[in-house]
Amino acid sequence: MAGTKVFVSSTCYDLSVLRAELRNFILSLGHEPIMSDYADILYDPRTHTHTSCVNEVVNCDLMVVIIGSRFGGTSVPQALEQIDLSKLKELSNGFLSGNEDTKISITQLEVLKAIESNIPVYAFIDKKVYYEHEVYEKNKKKNPDIINDIIFPAIEKQDTAQYIFDFINYIRLRTSGNQIFQFERLQDIEDILKKQWSGYFQKLL
Repeated sequence: MAGTKVFVSSTCYDLSVLRAELRNFILSLGHEPIMSDYADILYDPRTHTHTSCVNEVVNCDLMVVIIGSRFGGTSVPQALEQIDLSKLKELSNGFLSGNEDTKISITQLEVLKAIESNIPVYAFIDKKVYYEHEVYEKNKKKNPDIINDIIFPAIEKQDTAQYIFDFINYIRLRTSGNQIFQFERLQDIEDILKKQWSGYFQKLL
């Protein structure tokens, strides 16, 4: 009997403990977590690992993305070719990076592939990061040039802050499926997923 596959997308090194606990939670519900750091993804030796991750997304039923303090690795061009940027730009009123002046992380690319494939995405953002995102938004509207002078303590590398915040905007300004949840600890994520998945499966039934 096939089970529900849940793709967990996030940076790994800084969130390894949370990912391990979230994996156990997903398993306890009878679902199958798909996570890059647990060899759940088929890494085709003929392609880059980023491409393998993106290709695995379409085989899943749901996605959970956790956005924290790190941007993560920048996706390689081969992996970027797996998504339709022009189509994705039509699915949100938010800014979408992806040209010679900007960049997309592999985590962000996985999420974009899920959105492109109409896979439900449950987005969780560290509460401190989301607060600083609001600071970014207010200052950006007031004076776009001052952004480079602001220090965001919740972001590990300051030169990636804009890319993280712009991606949060892309998710929250989607034309559908634009829900965002804030969290401080794993329990917050577990409680929300229990409620959301129970309601979602009831609606499908």
